Amino acid sequence: MPDSSLGTNKHLRIGGQNSILMYNRESDDATLPDLSPQGVAASTGLPTGSFQCFEYHIGTDGTIETWLNGNAIPALNVGPGITNANAAQWTRSTYVPKLTGIYFGWESYGGDTNTLWYDDIVIGSSRVGCSGTQPTTTARTTTTTSRTTTSSSTTTLATTTRTTTPVATTTTPVTTTTTTRSTTTTTTTTAGGAVQAKWGQCGGIGWTGPTNCISGSTCTVLNPYYSQCL
Repeated sequence: MPDSSLGTNKHLRIGGQNSILMYNRESDDATLPDLSPQGVAASTGLPTGSFQCFEYHIGTDGTIETWLNGNAIPALNVGPGITNANAAQWTRSTYVPKLTGIYFGWESYGGDTNTLWYDDIVIGSSRVGCSGTQPTTTARTTTTTSRTTTSSSTTTLATTTRTTTPVATTTTPVTTTTTTRSTTTTTTTTAGGAVQAKWGQCGGIGWTGPTNCISGSTCTVLNPYYSQCL
């Protein structure tokens, strides 16, 4: 989706990396969720071989909400009043999307080859839901009332997309309920300065925390904005 808040010819993108659903901000390559082991486990994969109902909402206050087959994906939700432990990259700067259009394709990294089919695309001022009727309840309430349905000038979108990837795979995507693990990152201080625990962040553009890893782990660069003790 072209996003004027990110600069000229920059986009807010939705797709997949590490076999999970994720958002990518083209201006600084930030991802939602963080592509740490915890962030990857907190998202979910897009099942293959059948149509899926994928929904997302972009709010005028910077809120992003996401559902797959009617189920909220907490790792892909961010904004005022939303707590997401796996959104450190996304929230390192204030971000309020200003979308000027919606394009349908697929963003994917890591050498994946995907064939996607789109059907029953709906763009509206409120959530439609997978059944075609507006849900009677929502995951959260908001005081935002100004919404528009025109994609050329929209700043708030509730989009429902059914997709399918008919190419069979030999792996089963993990879901939030089966693979999410809660890991508390702690740091310790030694004579040489702060030391990051295993799995914690140890570097990246804008990072001001510990850069040394605890014994038995190494600070590994995952992308220019995120290094992790592995």
